[in-house]
Amino acid sequence: MKTIRLLGNNNQEYLIPLEATAISEVIQAEVECQEDIDDYSSDHENDVCCVVATLSLDGNKEITNAALSKVSDFLSHYVKDEMTPIEPPFTSNRICDIVTQEWYAEFITTGVDHTLLLEIIAAANFLSIQPLLKLAALAISIEMNGKTPDEIRPMFGISNDLNDPVEKARVEAENEWAIESRRRYDERRVNQGEQNGHITRTE
Repeated sequence: MKTIRLLGNNNQEYLIPLEATAISEVIQAEVECQEDIDDYSSDHENDVCCVVATLSLDGNKEITNAALSKVSDFLSHYVKDEMTPIEPPFTSNRICDIVTQEWYAEFITTGVDHTLLLEIIAAANFLSIQPLLKLAALAISIEMNGKTPDEIRPMFGISNDLNDPVEKARVEAENEWAIESRRRYDERRVNQGEQNGHITRTE
């Protein structure tokens, strides 16, 4: 089986199937840049594990080994059982009701605390793995459900004063994934409203 080697901090190694590169634009681009991927012929097809390319993320402060391990698990499973797309509107605030595939629901909840969830989001965003990013963003949104702004701010390290342009820029940069997810969500709501003969906008 042809695989891609991902190297995390301290060169911790994680393997993913070659087919999984199609899910990540970043990994796919890196693999295509490595000329030796074309050097593997049918002679290697019977190998138990044939590493055809390596992507080193050692020293990348955005991606922790814990998150990279989850990325590896997600991609390895995704090529065998593709996740059903997550699309609003949602009629429940429980992941198991929204994500009907048990493996994915357990993957993003079992043993995943708030810190790891944010790390998974950062890794998925950096590697451009949209299905994983949407799954993790859903988990975060459910975690935030029912909380007041004062309760949410500490979860993301946000100060009370966003009148400070430096602080505002930092928060927007660190949570760009959330801003983009909200923009796409609003666009879908507008499109659905137009199809139904009316437009619903959120501020």
